[in-house]
Amino acid sequence: MKVLKELYIATTTPNSVISKQTTTVIFCLWLVSTLLVWSFGPSTLIPRPGETISAFGRLVASEGLLLELKSSLFTNIEVLVIATIITLFFSYLTVLPIMRPSAWMISKFRFLGLTGLTFLFTVLVGGGHTLKVSLMVFGVTVFFVTGMSAVIKGIPKEKYDHARTLGMSEWEVVYEVVVVGQLDQVFEMLRQSAAIGWMMLTMVEGLVRSEGGLGAMLLNENKHLNLDAVFAIQLTILFIGLSKDYLIGVIKNVVCPYAQLTLERS
Repeated sequence: MKVLKELYIATTTPNSVISKQTTTVIFCLWLVSTLLVWSFGPSTLIPRPGETISAFGRLVASEGLLLELKSSLFTNIEVLVIATIITLFFSYLTVLPIMRPSAWMISKFRFLGLTGLTFLFTVLVGGGHTLKVSLMVFGVTVFFVTGMSAVIKGIPKEKYDHARTLGMSEWEVVYEVVVVGQLDQVFEMLRQSAAIGWMMLTMVEGLVRSEGGLGAMLLNENKHLNLDAVFAIQLTILFIGLSKDYLIGVIKNVVCPYAQLTLERS
């Protein structure tokens, strides 16, 4: 009865708080609904779940899906590490007025298309793995810097003044208020940037196919109209992306447990 009551509340009352049990029930209902539509939907072109599962087994057994997945994961992790270092360098230094225009300029590069920059990056860094990583670092960094700059700019003045009343120097204020105080937001921006990078990976691997990866495999299967294999690869990409997002969230909650204390829905 409690679950049914909370289901009614969740359907009719905005900003209502429900138990984890009811949240799980709602999630399962949506999942079952999605599977039913996928299994018995009107379109005959979309592969059914059974066909997709069979294609997944074939990709793992004979076409090296796991090796391609390993290649993509290592590339993605490398990109995230480099992009995070670059982003935090420029974002934290926006406390210096002389560095603010550089972060502003980097954030505006997010409106550029990667395809049009391929030739420029090829001239600058060469081809192969370096080109792939460079394109992805650029694509992730411009969004990461935008988010982190907004986070730092949005810190209330009261937090700076409180640190100053404790007798801290300006650099100590920066460390306590900007670096330590916004660590939970760094993880949150990292989650968003990791999602952007993971989505971008298949496109970049399609442009630079020398090392394979999920993107190259996806394009090959799509070229031959193997839609069941395309769906299998896409579901693999989705599962890995969700797993990474969950892992970063867990690390955030462990490192910054205080981040959940002021949230309405936690």
